[in-house]
Amino acid sequence: MNRADAPVADVRDAPDREVEETIEDDGDMAAQARFALETLAELDGGNGVSLPRLAKRTGLRVSVLLRLYTLMSDARVGDAQGPGWVGLRVDEDGRWIARITPAGRGDEGMDS
Repeated sequence: MNRADAPVADVRDAPDREVEETIEDDGDMAAQARFALETLAELDGGNGVSLPRLAKRTGLRVSVLLRLYTLMSDARVGDAQGPGWVGLRVDEDGRWIARITPAGRGDEGMDS
């Protein structure tokens, strides 16, 4: 049987990891961000939490968490400054570590 004679597989029926991850990434980003921030607040005891540990707990990929937490950090994306809810760093072993800031916990004073 040559390639032209092979049956065409429906991608929706394939148990392909990439398809599942794409569907996950296309979900509600605001809900994912809220869940990621809540999980970080729950696990962060002051020293931060590794992104692989957060990925295991949330079911989100590390790359998705890195994107979400970067947007929640104080990083500047284009002309917009992030809210500063999350701090990101790389530890001495090369692991990404996220920590929730006082602003992320809602502990910051109201300076209006």
